[in-house]
Amino acid sequence: MAGIRGIVDGPDFVALPNALWEAAQHPAPSGPHWQQGVTWTDWCGGAGTAYADECIAVTGTGGSVPAAPPLEPTTGGLDRGATAFTVYAAFDCSLIGLPDVDQAAQALDRSEAFQVGRAFWTGRAGGIATVWPHLAADDDLDDPHGIRLQTAADTVLAAADDPAVAIGRLDGALADQYGGQGAVHVPVAALATLKSRSLIRMDDADGVLRTPGGNRIVAAAGYTGSGPDGSAAPDGSAWIYATGALFGYRSDVTVREFPGTFDRSNNTVRKQASRTYLFGWECAHLAALMTLGVPT
Repeated sequence: MAGIRGIVDGPDFVALPNALWEAAQHPAPSGPHWQQGVTWTDWCGGAGTAYADECIAVTGTGGSVPAAPPLEPTTGGLDRGATAFTVYAAFDCSLIGLPDVDQAAQALDRSEAFQVGRAFWTGRAGGIATVWPHLAADDDLDDPHGIRLQTAADTVLAAADDPAVAIGRLDGALADQYGGQGAVHVPVAALATLKSRSLIRMDDADGVLRTPGGNRIVAAAGYTGSGPDGSAAPDGSAWIYATGALFGYRSDVTVREFPGTFDRSNNTVRKQASRTYLFGWECAHLAALMTLGVPT
């Protein structure tokens, strides 16, 4: 960059809140092997109730308490897996004028949250379906060893309805199927609609957005609002999803320079900054179609 005007620093980049990485738990990796994919066991399902034995007194029945029924399995383990994907930024960087600034790393910082959200929603990296699990999915997928890489989203609301109905269905289904604090994934454009109906509350301590049921709202840049089959939502509506608790891994940023791309006429060289991610979730995978817009 050359010219008569002085070179200054631009404004600091501030990432949007309630992004995917911030919403995920971050287990300590045991090494770099997670980048080849991970496997874990989900214990999903339910529990039952029983009474202790025939010594329980039942008042007013006029009879004895029957023997307790035998205990049956209520839950089972499911081996699940997740694959990693890499986001990158690459362009031609000036070798003079900005000696203390790594332009490629700065470019990655500005774009990676969008690319991460897009890959996690659509399952596509580099234009190919290789990101598992992802949100917009309507079929199960197992690897050759029987590990469940992808679950089909359970659609709890297939026709566009009021956002209160959609959020209520997802909160209720999460409570039934998971029972713990999960995540509700919404496009950024849907936040105003949810706010207009008081369907979002913010934790005072950390600024985290939550549904009325207490589940975390993830509004990642890059979330498309597309349906489980990958098609765009009808005009005036958006698909939203819910999952059990999220976890994720990410690598450090790697910056590479390609000397063979040096352009003497412009004094530039190609640089690339990249980072690898992996995400997974527990048990529930739900979808609902909500109407966009303010109340009438």
